[in-house]
Amino acid sequence: MDRLARPRSVAGDPVTPYAVLLAGYLVLLGGALILEGVARASRGPFRPVATVLDAALATRPGRWLVWAAWVWVGFHFLAR
Repeated sequence: MDRLARPRSVAGDPVTPYAVLLAGYLVLLGGALILEGVARASRGPFRPVATVLDAALATRPGRWLVWAAWVWVGFHFLAR
């Protein structure tokens, strides 16, 4: 059993779950920023976030959906 637990030389620090999650969120944020930039720079199929929110907030069900999404994000990502 001592042979299995002995210290070994490793190429670098181990990757923690925190580092993986942080990298994943940074990739998602980068993708969202690129998509927003493309939406603002061209008349392609994508619309900027402000335009989408304006359309969603124009109706009562849209306001409820935006509110529900805001609450979900708050409880899952911002609350500790």
